[in-house]
Amino acid sequence: MIRRGRFARWKEKEYEISSRNKQIYLMTKNISEIENGFSKMGGSKDSLFRAVNVNELDDAYEIVPYAILEGYRFAVETIDSSTGMTKLVTNNTFAAKKIELQPYGTDEYMIEIPIQSICLKEDRIPILGFENRFV
Repeated sequence: MIRRGRFARWKEKEYEISSRNKQIYLMTKNISEIENGFSKMGGSKDSLFRAVNVNELDDAYEIVPYAILEGYRFAVETIDSSTGMTKLVTNNTFAAKKIELQPYGTDEYMIEIPIQSICLKEDRIPILGFENRFV
């Protein structure tokens, strides 16, 4: 499974987060989290939400997935679970000269390859005031 988006650690667990009107919400599909104050909101059938303040969080970050192919970094655009293919994108013209890539948008290149042939990695970029925290 590919992780992408905003996440937070709260009470030693990781949750996806969303925000609305400056309020941060933890999200989960685990029904047992109801005992931790999670509830259904806004017509969502599968997800449970819990409002939290930033100062209640242990950490908050954005996860950006990427892959290295032949020494070049590519953004992970999509993964098609039905075919097992992943679309990788770069704007690196040197990569385009070394690897057989297809044009993709303006000044970008892409390649579709089987997911098992690459190693997915992720950057964690601190958000919500955790940027200056020293670990």
